[in-house]
Formats: sequence, structure tokens, C-alpha cells
Amino acid sequence: MTLAARLLLAFGLVAIFAAALVGLSLRDASRQIIEGDFEDRIEAAAVGVRRELAQEARALEGLLGPLCAHDTFVDKAHLLLEKARGDEAAIEPGARISMRHFVPDQARALGLDDLVLVTDKGLILAASDVSRTGTKAPELAKLLRSPAGGAPRLRPDPEGGEASLEVHCARSGGGVEVGLVGARRVGKILERIGASHGVELRIEGADRVKTTGDAVVRPIEVAEVPGLRVVAIAARERLHDALAKLDRAMLFAGSVALGLGLAIAFVLARSLSRPIVELARETREVVAGAPRTVKGRGGRELHDLADAWNRTIAELVAMRKRLAATERIAARREVARQIAHEIKNPLAPIRAAVETLRRLRAREDPAFDEYFEEATTTVLEEVHRIANIVSEFTRFARLPPPNPEPIDLVSVAKGVVTLHASAGEGVEKTGTRRVELSSEPIPQVMADRDQMVQVLTNLIQNGLDAASAVRPDPRVLVTIGPLAENKVRVVVRDNGPGVPAEMVPRLFEAYATTKEKGTGLGLAIVQRIVFEHGGEIAYREAKKGGAVFELHLPVSGPPLLDKPPAVETTVRGPDRSS
Repeated sequence: MTLAARLLLAFGLVAIFAAALVGLSLRDASRQIIEGDFEDRIEAAAVGVRRELAQEARALEGLLGPLCAHDTFVDKAHLLLEKARGDEAAIEPGARISMRHFVPDQARALGLDDLVLVTDKGLILAASDVSRTGTKAPELAKLLRSPAGGAPRLRPDPEGGEASLEVHCARSGGGVEVGLVGARRVGKILERIGASHGVELRIEGADRVKTTGDAVVRPIEVAEVPGLRVVAIAARERLHDALAKLDRAMLFAGSVALGLGLAIAFVLARSLSRPIVELARETREVVAGAPRTVKGRGGRELHDLADAWNRTIAELVAMRKRLAATERIAARREVARQIAHEIKNPLAPIRAAVETLRRLRAREDPAFDEYFEEATTTVLEEVHRIANIVSEFTRFARLPPPNPEPIDLVSVAKGVVTLHASAGEGVEKTGTRRVELSSEPIPQVMADRDQMVQVLTNLIQNGLDAASAVRPDPRVLVTIGPLAENKVRVVVRDNGPGVPAEMVPRLFEAYATTKEKGTGLGLAIVQRIVFEHGGEIAYREAKKGGAVFELHLPVSGPPLLDKPPAVETTVRGPDRSS
């Protein structure tokens, strides 16, 4: 018998025995008590709802008055409008932004669904619904001219939606007037109060109050809000639900049934836990040490699980061996290919120079001494070039892992930008080069400061070199800003010719370069640093020409991995925003 069948049989017997032993003996007595309590609760709920609605109305009466009378923000808004002589467009942008942030925050603090800061001309300066900011609402201007305080006003929704309780206050002087108009949706108030009393509350009306089935309806008068009439509805379905819950509860109420169920559960737990725990221990040993087969003990499912685990481990071991061998061969081939390709070019002139010297020497040519200086200079230059190639490759291969610390990435970028901008002053004769920084507020980033400097330096210098080759006014723009998912975005743009199409697929490969004297390791180093920081780097062509390199870095820093994650480098289409 399978484990699932054993569990189903055991717990089925427990449930049936408990229901038969305990449920029937208590059901009738409990039903009479619940039905009497239901009728008493309906009457008590109607009284409580009336009292709480009155308290809600009184609380709204004096909610906004202190803000208009004493709040410094309302004073400031009134003063700014007075200085602008009622012209909202003349208010400083910073003050308008402050008002737009204050009103939603104040609405949440006061528990209002809607709050607007409005002038006596009906112009909305700020609102909790930001889409209303800058619009005109003549009905609000009319409301400001009415006396503040007093009972809340019932405001129907103009589109036939949910009504609201509305209050207002005003501050006038200097020929201008501003005010706050706040509202709470009646539906939310009724829902909250009704939930506390276990009834459904609705606004009374022929088109609103519609009940179906067996229900008790109690009308409630709310004198504190003129025009507001509420009805409390208590469906008897709740009574039936309560009885149904009682029936279900009785199935588990018997002490004999509970004791029997616990005894069966204990026996089953012991019989099932031992083979599962043993299987888990064996699988942990397999993961931590040399692969070996595990044995399934217990039900048929555990035997099937152990067999599947053994087959999977065997396949993974074989696949890992094949993959490791393949990767070693591929790595050796790539290193050999790259080094051979880079060293081959300097060897050709060295060989030609040595062969020419040998021929001149063999025939005792008088030009030997004259050519000797030129040939040895060529050999030394090419040997120096080979040494540079080996040094660059060694530096790339020995690039240390990141040493992350909290850094201000904008400050780091500003230092690199300032260095490159000042380095170009007085150098260009036919034009000027510009290196600029545009940034938004971002949090501190966990990163290696020196490696971030190296990344920005390589990208900025590449952009200046590429642009200087084709125009007298090279320009590089560095943009830094926040991203979703706790990341930051760094974009480096230049106004150069961009990357040739044939070079794009090999852009981040070692030794891939379009420069005559470049090693082709700059972008490979940049990519490796970015990947080891858990980020991404991508290239795209700007719409107006030039190259765009975009980096995404996690704020939390490099992942805790032994090696950088396998992040794919993407090459995007033209940048339509440049």
C-alpha cells in the first residue's frame, strides 16, 4: 500500500469516528443559543452603528480647521500665492514640488481619501490625486466661500460612483485665499464600521438598497450629516454559516476522537519519518562527498525517489567530467590562438631585419653598418611590443577580485570626469573636448573604488580617442541614475563614429581592437570588473552617431560567488533617446 493510501485511510477513520461520537449530541443545544444571540446582535449593531457614524461626523468637523489656522505649510502656500499676486505659475518650481508632496502625505496622515489645496479661483495647487494638480474646479471655489467648520457635507460622486463626506477650511488675506478640501468615502467608513459590528451598511436609496434572500434590514438616521441615510443589513446566511461552522467544529470536539487521531498520527509519523530522514542523510552525503548510490526504505514512493536520484547523480557526474574536459581544451585553444595572433605580427619584422643583416654580412656589403642601426632599432621596438602584449595579458589574467566597500559612485565619477576634462585644456588647437557628468540621487553602492575608477577611465578614454579621430570637438557624457530592483545605471556616450558593425560581436573579446596601437584588453577588463560586481554591460549605437555603453550595477555589491556569474553581454539596437 502506498503512503498516500495509508494516510487517507487513517485520517478518514479518525474523522468519521469523531463526528459520530461528539457532533450529534451537542448540535441541537448550540443551535438554539446561536439563533437567540443573532437577533440580539442585530439590535445592538444598529445602535452601535448610529453612535459611531455620529462620532465619525464630529471628528471630520474639526479635522482641517487647525491646519488652515496654524499650519506653517498652509501659511507658506498662502504667502507664496500672495507674493505671486494669485498667479500660480509665478510660484517657484521648488515650492510647487514641495506642495505636491505635502498634500498626499498629509492626506495619508489624516486618513483622508481625497485632499486638495485650492485657491479662491478654483485652481488646484496640489492634490492627493496628482492628476488633478493644475486643473480648475469651480465647485471647490464655491465651497471655499461658504462658512468653514460645521457638519460634513455629503458630496455625491458626479459620475454616479461612491459618495463622500466633505469638509473644508480656508485662509485668506492680502487679496488672495487658499483652502484645504478633504473627503472620506462613505463606502469605506460604512465598510469599516459594519465590519466591527458584523453587519453590512449601505446608503439608503431606491437604486442602492437591494437585498436578496433572507435578511434583516434596520434603517439608521444620522442627524450629524444632513441627507445621509443608512441601512444596516444582516443576512441570515451568516446565521446559517455559523451553524455550519458549528457542525464542522463538532467533528473535532470529542476528546476520544482527538486522542485517537493523535495516536494514529504519532504512529504514522514514526513509520514515515525514519526512512525519509535516512534518505535525506544519504543524499546530503552524496552532495558533500563522492557520488554513491542511496537506498530508499519505506513506501514505494521513497524507492522510486531513490532510484531517480541515483540516475540523476550518475548523469550529472558524467556530464561534469565531459564539460570540464571540453572547457579545458577550449580555454587552451583560445589562449594559444590569441597570444599567437598578437605575437605573430611583431615576429615578421624581426625576422625580416635579422635575415637582411645576415645577407648583408655574408656578402660583406658596405651598407651593413648603415642598415645595422635601423634593423636593431626595429628588433628592439618589436621586442618591446611583445613585452607589452605579455604584460597586458598578465595584468588581465591576474586582475584581483573586487574589494567592495560603500562608495559614493557619483563622487567617484565626478573625480574621473574632472581629471579627463582638465587634461584636455590647452591641448586641442582646432577645437575643444568636453567630458560632462549628469547624475540623479542614488544610494551608496558596495563596490571596489579603484576598479570603478578603472572602468570609468577606460570607457571615457575610449570615447575621447574615438571621437578625436574624426572631429575637432570630441565630447563624452556620463549619466548616472537609479534603476528598479535596487540597481544603479551608468551610461557613457560619445559623439564619435561608433563601433564598426563587424566589430560589434567581438567588442568585449580580448585583443579585439580598432586602434593601431591598442592592446584590445580595455573593454575586456571593463566587462570582467562589471561581471565580478554582479552587473551587466551592453553596447548600443546612438541615433545621432557615436557609441553608448550602459552599465547596470547592484547596490548590494558583488555576489558571494567563487567566480563571476555567467551574464550574457547584449548588443542593442540604436539608442532612440540620444
